[in-house]
Amino acid sequence: MKTFKLVGLKIDEQTAEAKNIPLLDGLVINKEDGENSWLIEALISKEYLSFFEEQKEADRTFKMFVTISKVSNAPAKISASVNTITVLDESVSVLFDGRLLTSRPQYRPEELLESLIDQGLSGNALMDAFKETVQQRGYSTKL
Repeated sequence: MKTFKLVGLKIDEQTAEAKNIPLLDGLVINKEDGENSWLIEALISKEYLSFFEEQKEADRTFKMFVTISKVSNAPAKISASVNTITVLDESVSVLFDGRLLTSRPQYRPEELLESLIDQGLSGNALMDAFKETVQQRGYSTKL
């Protein structure tokens, strides 16, 4: 198992934008079981308690976007459900069970590069646009 710091959490509510959940603290555990199983613990404000209680009561599975270690990392896409909710003095600990959803880029890197060159970009501008587009689309060879 590998453990990482959770630095970002968004819940996909099937709307235009994912709901950002501000974190007080958090932890992500990659079980490394060959099944892409992850445990995510999020320490959050009590204002989100009813939202997560509803998810747990409905036994709902939803997509979440988990950013680990550094805010600049591309988020991992997880299919998750609420396992346990623990109400603490000033916050709530929510434990999720999840599976990593593999992400395929919409374009191959060669096609993206060719498209940017066709737009007239070169040198540092090309490199910056390539990096920005890769990050925006959430591609990663690490996923």
